[in-house]
Amino acid sequence: MAIKNIRVFDGETVIPEVTVLIQDGVISAVGRDVILPYGTDVIDGTGKTLLPGFFDCHVHVWHADNLKQAAVFGVTTVVDMFMDVKTMTGIKKMQADGRATDRAWLISPGTLATAPGGHGTQYGLPIPTLTNPGDAEHWVSDRIVEGSDFIKIIWDDGSTYKMNSPTLDRETVAAIIHEAHSRKKMVIIHAASLRQCMQAMEDGGDGLAHLYFENAFHPEFGRLAAEKGTFVIPTLAVLEGMHGVGDPLSLTEDPELSSFLTPDDRQMINMHSPLATQTGAYQTAEKTLMQLAAAGVPILAGTDAPNPGTTYGASLHRELELLVKAGLSPVDALRATTSVPARIFGLLDRGVIQVGKAADLVLVEGDPTSDIKQTRHIVEVWRSGIRIDRAKYKAAAAKAVEALEKQKDASPPENSETGWISHFEGEKIASEFGAGWSISTDSMIGGKSKASFERMEGGAESGTGALSITGEINEGAQNRWAGAFFSPGAVMMQPANLSSKKGLSFLARGDGKTYSVMIFAQSLGYIPAEIKFTAGPEWKEHVFDWSDFGLEGFDIMGIFIGGSSELGPFSLTIDEVRLLNKQ
Repeated sequence: MAIKNIRVFDGETVIPEVTVLIQDGVISAVGRDVILPYGTDVIDGTGKTLLPGFFDCHVHVWHADNLKQAAVFGVTTVVDMFMDVKTMTGIKKMQADGRATDRAWLISPGTLATAPGGHGTQYGLPIPTLTNPGDAEHWVSDRIVEGSDFIKIIWDDGSTYKMNSPTLDRETVAAIIHEAHSRKKMVIIHAASLRQCMQAMEDGGDGLAHLYFENAFHPEFGRLAAEKGTFVIPTLAVLEGMHGVGDPLSLTEDPELSSFLTPDDRQMINMHSPLATQTGAYQTAEKTLMQLAAAGVPILAGTDAPNPGTTYGASLHRELELLVKAGLSPVDALRATTSVPARIFGLLDRGVIQVGKAADLVLVEGDPTSDIKQTRHIVEVWRSGIRIDRAKYKAAAAKAVEALEKQKDASPPENSETGWISHFEGEKIASEFGAGWSISTDSMIGGKSKASFERMEGGAESGTGALSITGEINEGAQNRWAGAFFSPGAVMMQPANLSSKKGLSFLARGDGKTYSVMIFAQSLGYIPAEIKFTAGPEWKEHVFDWSDFGLEGFDIMGIFIGGSSELGPFSLTIDEVRLLNKQ
């Protein structure tokens, strides 16, 4: 295959009007007088730009299909920053066997270094934690055996977003860095505060996984990073959502991207971070980014997808836009997603368009070296010279959108017309419709909370029964919950169209603690919408509209009522659970 009359951004500079020849997955010629073998397929590149495949240098991969999604948007190399080790091993085996050319290439640390109960332990994955410097040698050795490409450390006590999380002490962080370097492994650190970022650099950390999360500027930050040879992945795409200044429409309403977005993607992009952050922190991040750039510190493009406000692939284009808005030139932003990360991570077979390099390539309309948003105008993507089937992915995304739209016209569940879910009057715990009630706890993500329920005699408003929910919220997962779960569909987690009703109400009494109502919906993906309430000793009605949860009600998969945030035992009783009629 050859691309003629093409403007090339080779990872560093622009080369106008050349021909690029690709043979056996490798770039075999770049120039104006390239002689093409007989029968070569030729693409006319007039008005277009050819770029090296993009790197997203901060992603969390949950499934191999995430890499397929990334490639559709031109991301041909993904730097994961923490994932399930078994998933990593499976993907790497496919890469070694040559069976992964339909997706982005993966490098990853596998698991991460964190304290017991610290950030990273809340996702239900087995995490080998550390408690002191003496753990470092064994811990790093285990990661190398597992196949970690580099070491990732969490140094975050939650204080920058008004939380209190266990974290490693400085001595343990330094010991991990020392041990990793002795084993020739690079160390990237998630440090949340300015102080921790500076100490991480002073102690030899190779890179920062984010800019810090607080509104604090230090005039020597850039100088220190340059002096220590530290690289920085700003992750502005996730920071803008975290700090409440994001613009989800920049992706969801972009015609070049929107047709490739599934309902789950849109939900993640529109999601707001629940973290409480400091006013002005995002603007400080922009200022710090330009301080780093002026000092010559390597800047790498990364999104932290799929955290709130981001999604795989598409958010890389937002990150590039934000880097330029902060003050980088379009060329420097493109370097941050091509040649710079290739050099930093030692992937010297990619990130540039040169003879002998892998044909990981992105063809776009227009010139992104003058207008960075032209990276979104993708014509083709190749991984090792093999074309990514973007049309197939686009069709699948459209099908998912169509299915969600059809759900809006689905009939409501049988016997739901009255709106009543449960009176708890009979001997059994029953519901008027749906698959009924069950217990749900954070044990599914590795947590240790527990709950049980039983029908009790004597209900609210002279009723004969109610549902007593008791349990205990325990440490073990950052996202904690335990309580009762109602499935409105015929089977558990099947979406039900409840849009003919306005919302939900129930009566509750309890021990004075704070409880949660969480609504699971198809349009929300795997993350529920949550509202808290307090249950005191007297019966009180609690009323919630679907709109309070940001929902229309047509795709409700489950309703949770129970404990979440407050640690310790709890006792909650509910009765007269019903859907609200529209007036």
